[in-house]
Amino acid sequence: MSARRALLAVLALLAGASAGCSHSPPKPKTSAEVLLNERMAAVLLREGQAPEAERAYREVLKDDPNNPDLYDGLGSSLLMQGRAKEAVEAFDRAIKISPKKASFRINRGLAYVAIARYSDAEEDFRVADASANADDRLAAAINRGRLHQIQSDYAGAEEQFTIALARDPGSFAAHLGRGVAREGAGNLAGAAEDYLDAVRLQPHSAEANLRLGLTLLELKKGPLGCRYLERAVENDPTGDVGTKARLVLESTPPPCEKPVVPKAS
Repeated sequence: MSARRALLAVLALLAGASAGCSHSPPKPKTSAEVLLNERMAAVLLREGQAPEAERAYREVLKDDPNNPDLYDGLGSSLLMQGRAKEAVEAFDRAIKISPKKASFRINRGLAYVAIARYSDAEEDFRVADASANADDRLAAAINRGRLHQIQSDYAGAEEQFTIALARDPGSFAAHLGRGVAREGAGNLAGAAEDYLDAVRLQPHSAEANLRLGLTLLELKKGPLGCRYLERAVENDPTGDVGTKARLVLESTPPPCEKPVVPKAS
């Protein structure tokens, strides 16, 4: 039985136990019941069931209104549904209760990015960059890189992704992000190096294989580029990334067509 199903089963038992008291005022939930509901909300969010997670967080906040993690979870569920302005309000509540928690700042920064409040996003990422937690600092640098990239500041983006890689040389997101920044700045050779590192870290990433393949084609390395395009198709045969790779492979003239060598007479 999955963790989610187990939690649902326990919740059903709790609901059934109180069904015979329908005419009595509802009893305050015990701390164990509140904790169980909080875990259920977190499971729903982790499984990507954003509308259900939102409802669960709103319900449990009635019993635990001063828990900043619940407001953060609510904000994340709203952001997943594209409701960034509402998400900012939820993250505001989380930060007001716990202003020093950097992950709340990072999440609010992402919501600010979604509504093009770039200066506010930069400030939240900057604050998170000073966190004592290494994971927070890594996330802050990666998201600052993406923010610069959105604004076509490729030099600033490359700088932030380089900082991220100094913090974690094995970061797939940082290698891929720096590759995009370098490609945007016209440094195709540097971009290819980063895309290759990204593919080495995650060989089944269709996006990394596609970007590496296209960059190699631009560098006039057709056969090698097509090999990575073929891998992109293999890893995402019916998705958007695989479709893009397939269109390039099937274009006219074929990018991988080998030149015909005339036979000696």
